[in-house]
Amino acid sequence: MDNQPDKPDKENLIRLVKQGIEMLAERNISSIVILSSYKINSVLKDNYGIDIKVDRIGRVLSTIAKRNQLKRLTTQIPKYQLQISKVAKLQYPELSSS
Repeated sequence: MDNQPDKPDKENLIRLVKQGIEMLAERNISSIVILSSYKINSVLKDNYGIDIKVDRIGRVLSTIAKRNQLKRLTTQIPKYQLQISKVAKLQYPELSSS
């Protein structure tokens, strides 16, 4: 009952967010991509059929943004600016090594 199939654990959530960011960057034509939890959720839903609560994605995205010092845009919904050239160098929260 603790691990519901539609609720990924933290490691899987981080991996999914990483894949979502990479897909957004891949499809972007400009040198900067705007990241938001809604965009990442939409990409994951469209490509993998995975529907994760936006607030869970937002918490992971916020952690990633702080680690990588991404610029936060002044909007009501947290959005971060990422240069495409820095996607490969992004640091993600630590995953357990077990």
